[in-house]
Amino acid sequence: MRNTLRRKAMACCGLVAIALVTVTGCGSDDEASSSSSTTSAATSSAKAAAADPAAVKSITDAYVLFFDGKAGADKKVAVVEKGAEFTPLLQAQAANPQAQSTSVTVGGVKLIDADNADVTYSLLMNGTPVLPDQTGQAVRQGGQWKVAAATYCALMAIQGGTSPAC
Repeated sequence: MRNTLRRKAMACCGLVAIALVTVTGCGSDDEASSSSSTTSAATSSAKAAAADPAAVKSITDAYVLFFDGKAGADKKVAVVEKGAEFTPLLQAQAANPQAQSTSVTVGGVKLIDADNADVTYSLLMNGTPVLPDQTGQAVRQGGQWKVAAATYCALMAIQGGTSPAC
């Protein structure tokens, strides 16, 4: 079963990467630009939700790490709700060379309550937005902000994939 999940995840990642490359064409490979965008997005997020800048920074950091194509699966498991259940999929994605060019910018964080937030983000490939202005959620568990499982499940659904954790 684990190999089946892994194959499905790799196929989904491959299809998404191919689709994204087709849609975006040749994008800029300027990592400094992507890093700068992420930093300014985090700064504008913090200004937008000045009520709790520490929470906004923590949520932004979780999203940036989770969608960093170069980050290892173990790091992503730690910043996503139900991380242990997503481990096989995250490992398969980490092994996919096409997925390694993804990143994210966070455009805004709106705290709903002490343990929930709405997040506006754009998924990038080689620094070029491929899924702009997406809406996701963040949840706080054990004092740590994480990307909500529902957000990851929604992205998998776009790719035509699924997980028992969804």
